[in-house]
Amino acid sequence: MKGLEVSKLNNYQKKVYNEIQELIEPEEETVITIDTPSGTGKTTLLCSLAVNNPSVKFLTFRRDQASEIKKMKIDAYTYVSFIMHHFNLTYTPALQMFQSFSTDNVAELYNLLVYSKKFVQNDTKVIILDTYTIPSPRILLLLFIVSLKCNLRLIFAGNSMQLGAIGKSVFHDGSNFHLIQMFTDVMINKLDKNMRTREKELEDKITSFRKILRQYKPAGDVPLHFNVRYALYTIFREKYFTQEYFDSIYIAATHRQLTSRLLRFINYLESNNVPYIKAPFYYHGRNGMKPLVVNKKRNAKKFVSYLLLVEGYRYTYISQEGEHHVVILEKILFDPTGLIRSLLVRLVKEASHLELVLCELNYYQILPAYRDWLLTDIVSTGTLWQFPLRPYTVLTYHATLGRTIEKENVELNTECKLANPLYIGLCSVRYYDKIYKIHDERNLSSFLLTEYMEKQRNDYKYYYRCPVSDNHLILQSANTNGRNQYIDNIQWNDVDSIPNFEVNVCTYYMRIEREVYENVKIEEMDTPLMRIARFVKERPDVVVNTIKAAPVNSFIGNNHNHNTKCNKKKKHQKLNDEDAEPVAYTQLKDAYEKWMEKREE
Repeated sequence: MKGLEVSKLNNYQKKVYNEIQELIEPEEETVITIDTPSGTGKTTLLCSLAVNNPSVKFLTFRRDQASEIKKMKIDAYTYVSFIMHHFNLTYTPALQMFQSFSTDNVAELYNLLVYSKKFVQNDTKVIILDTYTIPSPRILLLLFIVSLKCNLRLIFAGNSMQLGAIGKSVFHDGSNFHLIQMFTDVMINKLDKNMRTREKELEDKITSFRKILRQYKPAGDVPLHFNVRYALYTIFREKYFTQEYFDSIYIAATHRQLTSRLLRFINYLESNNVPYIKAPFYYHGRNGMKPLVVNKKRNAKKFVSYLLLVEGYRYTYISQEGEHHVVILEKILFDPTGLIRSLLVRLVKEASHLELVLCELNYYQILPAYRDWLLTDIVSTGTLWQFPLRPYTVLTYHATLGRTIEKENVELNTECKLANPLYIGLCSVRYYDKIYKIHDERNLSSFLLTEYMEKQRNDYKYYYRCPVSDNHLILQSANTNGRNQYIDNIQWNDVDSIPNFEVNVCTYYMRIEREVYENVKIEEMDTPLMRIARFVKERPDVVVNTIKAAPVNSFIGNNHNHNTKCNKKKKHQKLNDEDAEPVAYTQLKDAYEKWMEKREE
């Protein structure tokens, strides 16, 4: 990230920078939310702010981004590492803080207040949380509570159309934007200039797609229904007809889809006689280090149980500190027994070489879900050994958030329930011609049918779908000039509900009136956690007094006996039916009930 001097910010960024400086200067809690489209320079602006304010803590979603920000002498963390460091927790208890274990509003709030007692402030005055849509909603509320307790300034940055939280809460299943609105003092949406997209054609197309999403729903998750899919097709039509290209960066919603891409890549290598090696993971068993073998019957398509090695291909090298480097695998080196001894890789940016050997993977170097999947059937110490590489050309949409893909071609998988991931994928590239392919093989023939009816029959009343068995026939018939007798003679089945039209496997020709989609009503969002947030915002006196009065570790529920760094062996004695509720909890419950009664009058 270059040019962090304030003088190098654009005029929009400078104006927001100065506004934020004025807002955070007073010694009182303030919540600022920056909500602007992807690519408008939020992270650069906030890094400039952090460089010039040493008391700022910077929280971000991606480990590699946090590592890059740290190089600027900024106190940067991932969400989990911040919780570990500032709440004095080890890794597993820190993860548990993102989850709700009670089902009662007051108990949930009380547990968050008890957690806030653990916060270690040090010199913290400002907390910046980048990409606010991603973390658990209860963590956002916890930070707000901490700001009341410690007179902190909070800055939430993101975009209401970005991806939602990875883990939904029983208390809040909507967008974090709706929650943040409850306690925001100042909302900033003035960063109009797109800093990432380098050409007007792409910017106009992304803007058109964003407008469609906002028409459907102004904030939060937008279902990827057929009408939205078809709109995307009309904007990026030519990108649907290119062939898959394995040098492209392939972005998908799930690891299962990335694994399918990897298996297709292996088939491509075999058909072109390109040598490759499946390097196994190793683990420490009872009799020393062993190659790991995964039970093929168990969810075998989610991940692969090896690292695919192909000389000449790109990988991401992840250091012990979590820094990411793009490398090219130049040579696989073997020992006299035929086992892989090391890998010679070339760092693309630094133009230097490294020789990598097997190492014990830490939590920066392998995803926790991948580690758990590999070790499910293994009796081991929990350690995994592998070369610290990941395939460079496959990414999830969550891993793409905030990323700029500079030069590589990109392919987008549309097997998503929501439209938001596709918006993120489109926003990650600089140039239109770098979007190499959009994959939607399941619906392409239906798009062509709908397009045919528009152009040849002037029919804008219906959306059309064809049965899977006739996909190839429709692709041939509809993608030609002029009228087609086969299509004109189809007997259509009318459906009147979106679920019936959106069925996964279409078995007959059907159509639905477009106005059915246009008349979908978006219900007003009001979740239990939003009600809790309103209470915290309106009754900060009750919140602060409860924090002071609540005994340490007096959690309500069964799953809060977390170990801390300071006292790993001492377990919290959980409350049971015979235990009396803490007085602080009883008083909080009374205050909350009175507040609710007053609101309902």
